[in-house]
Amino acid sequence: MKSISILIVSLALSLAAALFFYLDDYDGFSRGRMTWLHKDRETQSRLLAIPIILYHNIDGKGPFSIDAETLRAHFQMIRDRGIRVVPLRELMQKLENPAPYSEKVVAITFDDGYGSMYTRLLPLAREFGYPVTLFVYTDNISLKSSKNLTWRRLRAMDRQGVDIQAHSITHCDLTRLSKKKHDPEVRRRLYEELYLSKRILELYMNKKVELFAYPYGKYDLTILDLTAKAGYRRAFSTDYGSNIITRDNFCLKRQHIKSSYTMSYIDSIIR
Repeated sequence: MKSISILIVSLALSLAAALFFYLDDYDGFSRGRMTWLHKDRETQSRLLAIPIILYHNIDGKGPFSIDAETLRAHFQMIRDRGIRVVPLRELMQKLENPAPYSEKVVAITFDDGYGSMYTRLLPLAREFGYPVTLFVYTDNISLKSSKNLTWRRLRAMDRQGVDIQAHSITHCDLTRLSKKKHDPEVRRRLYEELYLSKRILELYMNKKVELFAYPYGKYDLTILDLTAKAGYRRAFSTDYGSNIITRDNFCLKRQHIKSSYTMSYIDSIIR
């Protein structure tokens, strides 16, 4: 029975790889095959413009890491301003069925998967009742560890309101690979980074994974096309700006938070 299951999985992955690398129209986005809607003129009120905040580590070390007290202050500011934190899945539904919110909303995301996500983010997210999305790359997850994230901890976080989604396998710059997309070895790497990372997460997390964050926020038309082919519902960059929900875009912007940002600047993002 076990050997039959392994055979079925192998056949399924082989079929997926064949579909994934069907290259008759490899740059589908540039040729109009992906018909993402875009309106040239629209009202960009705050009830339509939704910021997505992006954080990384919470150890206070380095330009992309803040400490736990600063994160608490950000969370408290959001509450004090009367802004509702929405899960990304709700925002996806809004993109597919556009309508203004009746209140200001914001979405919160974290990238990579540091140990502080379990020890510091999870308690704060539970305290404030904020739905948060964590994009992890699978090579960064340990089977057993006292400091790093493990699959057991990820499953516990997912059960408690931190939605786990995909961020590749190795966190490599996908645009460097796409420049050599006709090399068979590079095509295999792209398949692994985009499709297999999704399948690994789905198997370990026992749920459907639909969202992908580009490593370093870097992408091009080839990567956009392959990400859609891999079965993701939406993808996320580190391009700055809010997202207008009347534009059904595949690649969504996020406000990258740095340790040097002042509270007044954070306030300007969420308002």
